[in-house]
Amino acid sequence: MTTKNYDSILKETSNWISTNDLHKKIGTDKAQMIESCKTLLAMGYLKTNPKQNKLFYRKDDKAQSEFDFTILMDIFEMNQKNELHNLSQLSSIMRNDGKGLRQKCLDMLEHVNEEVKRANMVKAKLDYQKKSSLISTNIADERIKKLDKYVEKIMNAVTSKNKDDITTKAIQTYFKQHAMKFEEFKI
Repeated sequence: MTTKNYDSILKETSNWISTNDLHKKIGTDKAQMIESCKTLLAMGYLKTNPKQNKLFYRKDDKAQSEFDFTILMDIFEMNQKNELHNLSQLSSIMRNDGKGLRQKCLDMLEHVNEEVKRANMVKAKLDYQKKSSLISTNIADERIKKLDKYVEKIMNAVTSKNKDDITTKAIQTYFKQHAMKFEEFKI
């Protein structure tokens, strides 16, 4: 799970920092940290500066352009299509004994949860930028609305896969235990 590194990375990148130094400060798996940095870079949270053989990262607090936001939403929607396809491939969500979710379903729910967390991070950043007057209220609200629709679509697909009460309750329990709230993200 890559989102657990985001707060640590953002905390340590207020000034330019190399990949190795960032890894030393965070103390997590380097491959996971690099993947998290790539995701934060794609989401507009970080910027990079290559110097000689090193790559330096720094937190990017400027507002995202309309073009960059559109690209981000395209990436979100591509991931959403993949998750919806994976969901449609599941023949059964519950284990044969009926006492829990199948591993394939848990893996798919983890991917969905990661995407929802990423969308919530972008919403938190937009909310911060709106309050700081870095972006107009109308643009921020419009983008937040797009993100809400994105999250609602995938969550509706997941919860409507099976209509029986046991499966619905198991899925809801999973998301209650694993979901982060919008307010929990730090910018």
